Amino acid sequence: MSTFPKPFLTPEQYLEIERKAEYKSEYYNGEMFAMAGASRVHNLLGGNLYASIHHQLRDEGCEAYSSDMRVHVPATGLYTYPDVSVVCEPPRLKDEHFDILLDPVFIAEILSPST
Repeated sequence: MSTFPKPFLTPEQYLEIERKAEYKSEYYNGEMFAMAGASRVHNLLGGNLYASIHHQLRDEGCEAYSSDMRVHVPATGLYTYPDVSVVCEPPRLKDEHFDILLDPVFIAEILSPST
């Protein structure tokens, strides 16, 4: 049995692929990782958490985002989609596509048995 090495992707290559993709993938250290679909319970927890945070922050000058907002962590190079992220002040976004958040003050990830 032979194994083929995975090609190393630059962040720019990842973003070009990801922005056209039908499904979300995360990126770390030159590799893309397809994201699995979430369970019913995961969706309920994520939705309830987002709704609660959004409600609490609506008058505080902060914005809450659901799992469709991509976040980049420059210190590690990670591109990910947290279940909930929050930014205060005007958000800093990576480029002219305005789809990569750089400065969340809070992120939440709902864990499952597989993680």
